[in-house]
Amino acid sequence: MNALMGLSTNVSRLQWNEYQENGFVKLGRTLDENELSQLQNRIDDYMMGSITNNELMMQLDVGGNDYGAMGSTKFGQSKGFKESTLSYRKIEKLEQDPLFFAFMRKEIFRDICFKTYGNIDISSYRAMFMNKPKDLGTVLPWHQDGGGSWGLSHDPRVTIWTALDHATTDNGCVQVIPGSHHLGLLNEMGHLITDEQRKNYCDESKVKYLELEAGESMILNNMLLHRSGVNNGNSSRRAFSTCYMDGSTTQINSGKRFPLLFEAK
Repeated sequence: MNALMGLSTNVSRLQWNEYQENGFVKLGRTLDENELSQLQNRIDDYMMGSITNNELMMQLDVGGNDYGAMGSTKFGQSKGFKESTLSYRKIEKLEQDPLFFAFMRKEIFRDICFKTYGNIDISSYRAMFMNKPKDLGTVLPWHQDGGGSWGLSHDPRVTIWTALDHATTDNGCVQVIPGSHHLGLLNEMGHLITDEQRKNYCDESKVKYLELEAGESMILNNMLLHRSGVNNGNSSRRAFSTCYMDGSTTQINSGKRFPLLFEAK
């Protein structure tokens, strides 16, 4: 912890042990007020069209309990700006933005990556904005981040999730099943789990709501079962998520490599 700035700059042994046991741990604050304001303003500029980048993958939010509706023509994810609204659900490829890229490369995240993968090059599978707009937000059912549908030569193991607004139970914070990462990948193709698996592993009595203050981050194991609900609060729930992985990872069908974030020491 950086006492002067109040920022977390490293991961303690206690935090790391908690992460290994539970599959998640809160890091505390990783953005100072100025950095937080810059990222908030930048993502709003992308949503409103004040700044455009036609390579960004952007998706509007439909809202509600029908996760399948996200695949419709209007609400599917595709390249480029859609319309001036703060009701986007997701924006990917933010490693192309210098402000977000600089944040992704903070020393505390390097430390986490080297603890996870060892002293190797580290790349990013995705750097994305996730949003639950005020009075909207689409349910994201229980799932894991990985599997065959990702089409990668190596499975990513760690994600850093950072709150750009307060993330609360009311506005759709992440919910997890502590320790569920020890189950490993439940479906070969990954992502959503079956009804039977949900009954077996996701009893409501086990659910932990991960509330964060704006500017705080947490580590999530990619195999941790997690979900989120709609936004019933009176403010947005903006967040930024980066999936870090072995830098030698390629897309199987194309051989494509991914943006390098950290080089081996």
